[in-house]
Amino acid sequence: MRPTDLEALERFSAAIGREPAQVQAAGGNTSLKAEGILWVKASGFWLADAETRDIFVPVRLDRILGGIARDLADPVSAAVVGEANPMGLRPSIETTLHALLPHRVVVHTHSVRTIALAIREDAEALVASRLHGLRWAFIPYCKPGLPLTRRTAEALRQRPADVLILGNHGLVVGGDSLGEAESLLEEVERRLDAPAEPAAAGDLTALAAAAAGLNLRPVRHERAHGLAMNERWAAWCSRGSLYPDHVIFLGPGAVLLPDTGEAGRVAVAAAAQRASKLFILPGAGVLVPTDTTPSADELALCLALVMERVPADAKLRYLTAEDEAELLSWDAEKYRQALAQARQGG
Repeated sequence: MRPTDLEALERFSAAIGREPAQVQAAGGNTSLKAEGILWVKASGFWLADAETRDIFVPVRLDRILGGIARDLADPVSAAVVGEANPMGLRPSIETTLHALLPHRVVVHTHSVRTIALAIREDAEALVASRLHGLRWAFIPYCKPGLPLTRRTAEALRQRPADVLILGNHGLVVGGDSLGEAESLLEEVERRLDAPAEPAAAGDLTALAAAAAGLNLRPVRHERAHGLAMNERWAAWCSRGSLYPDHVIFLGPGAVLLPDTGEAGRVAVAAAAQRASKLFILPGAGVLVPTDTTPSADELALCLALVMERVPADAKLRYLTAEDEAELLSWDAEKYRQALAQARQGG
């Protein structure tokens, strides 16, 4: 039952999964359609592990599409090929989107080059000037999963597209072969790229001292500490959340710490009530709670990589409080967080 070219998709998935400018933690997903079966990445698993773990789930394509047409609340669960899914993995949150698109191979990433444009108020106009000549569509932000699939279906009824720019979310490309999808991904990345503004290195000595006093820890990626070394970036990050996976793994927005003393401790306690987990200590670096998973480190790095590519005059569009609440209370995302705890021992 396993298609012969699934192995090639696994190699490709692992490669992009190891590239933090393309995929972070359990974000992103890939799929392959073969003989009526959609092989899609399992929810909560890392694309980086695709060559070492069995992370693709087979689902019956006609059942998913039929469920979407009938507006079922869950078109996916009953479509899983149980006998070929011995571990009982859940298909990706975006399985319906992969099924909807007509392409044999679909690749969805949280490309920082795309996000740096997709979080801007003028995102669609900026993308239009760069993707001229390609078949593309801009999909304004909506909750991932079925709402995104339905919004995409509306857009595709207007005109077909091989490239989707998801507002405040990421990138989707599709092709009739893996080679075609890979080439298109590279082309879109090239067109959307922008110079990265370098950031000063964090003060890791001061950060370590602050972490001990606040019951936090420094994030593991040195480049992420650049968020604390650029006043504009720190201010932008403190104003709200810019894309879904930030909310899932770091909570809403980011917190600017006033100091490392009593005021800082009060700020950390208040943030815990809001489920915010990213703390920026200006002039020093970035901290997270000691019990956060490696996914939090990857998303902190993602935010730094995005900020590096946003020009000073940009006007950003943030997720609303309602958007954040939907993500924080979503059962599917709680499942992803539980798997993040299990990976690498937490």
